[in-house]
Amino acid sequence: MRRARPPRAFTAVALAAVALAGAVALTACGPRDRPAPTASPPPAGTAPPAGTATHTLTAGGVRRSYEIHVPPGTGTAPRPLVVELHGGGGDNDAIERQTGFFDLADQKGFLVASPNGTGRLEDRLLTWNAGWCCGQAAQNDVDDVGFIAAMLDDIAAHYPLDTRRVYVTGFSNGAMMTYRLGCALADRLAAIAPVSGALDHDGCAPSRPVPLLAIHGTADQNVPYNGGTGAVQEERFPSERGRVDRSVTDSVGFWVRRDGCPATPAERHDGTVTRTTYTPCADGTEVVLDTIDGGGHAWPGGRKGRPRADAPAADLDATAAIWDFFARHELPHR
Repeated sequence: MRRARPPRAFTAVALAAVALAGAVALTACGPRDRPAPTASPPPAGTAPPAGTATHTLTAGGVRRSYEIHVPPGTGTAPRPLVVELHGGGGDNDAIERQTGFFDLADQKGFLVASPNGTGRLEDRLLTWNAGWCCGQAAQNDVDDVGFIAAMLDDIAAHYPLDTRRVYVTGFSNGAMMTYRLGCALADRLAAIAPVSGALDHDGCAPSRPVPLLAIHGTADQNVPYNGGTGAVQEERFPSERGRVDRSVTDSVGFWVRRDGCPATPAERHDGTVTRTTYTPCADGTEVVLDTIDGGGHAWPGGRKGRPRADAPAADLDATAAIWDFFARHELPHR
C-alpha cells in the first residue's frame, strides 16, 4: 500500500558555502527551475555533512553533473547507494520529486545519487543513451555507461560507499538506462529496478546474474506493456515517435533466462498489483515483476510527473518496494 510521505524537504549543505535555495515547482519533465548548485566533495575518509549537494565531473570529454543526498548521522562507515535516473525530457530534480527517495534515505540510512542526462540545451530536455532510445543521447551515442561508472568512482573516492551495495533504478527512459546498466555494469551493481521502461538495447551480456525488480502498468501508452510504438506519440521526442519498445514479457524474460531462474513463477495478488516472482535463481538472485492492472506511465505511489502526465497508481509504493528489494541483495564476495 502507499505510505504517507512528508513533503520533499530541500535541505542546505554547508559545502564550500553553497546553499541550495528556493522551492521547486512540481513539473517533472520541464526545464530546471533553479541553477544547479555545485560543491567541492568532502575529503576522503571524513564524515560528509547531511543534505544534498551537486558535483560535476568530466566523462567522455563532457562535463556532467549529479546530485548526492547524504542522510543525517552518516559517519565514515560504508553506506548503500541508490542511483535514480530521470525520464526522457526530465532532470535529476524531476525524478526526485516523483520518487521521494531522499526522504526514504533519511529514514533508512542510505545514500542517493541523482545524475543528469544530456541534451541539446544542456540543462533541459535531458535523455539517456539506453540503446535505441532516447533523443540526443542516443542519436549522438553518448557514453552514459561510462558516465555512471565515473560517477560511482567519484562517489567512492569521497563518500562512505559500500561498493557491494550499489543499486540503480529509473523511470521511463531512465528505466531503459537501468536495464542497460545492468547489462554493462553487472560487476558493480547489486540489483536493478526499472519502472515503466523496456530493455531497448541489443547485445546485453551481463557478466553475472543480476537481481531485477521491474514495475510496469498495463495501461502504459508511452512504453506499452505489450511492446510496440505506443499510442501517445505526442509525448515522445520527434525522433522517438516510430520507436518500437520491447514488451515487458521480453524485457523481464531476458533476465529470467540469464539469471537461471525457474520457468514457472509464483504469483501474488494485492488489489490491482500482481507480483510475479522467479526464484531461486543463480547465485541467490531473483527476478520479480510487479504488474499494475490499469496503471499508466507514472511512478506508482509517488507524485505526478507534470500536469498532463498519468496519475500514479495508488496500490503500490514503488519507492518503498524498490528499497525493500534492494536491501535483500548485495554483490557476492570476490
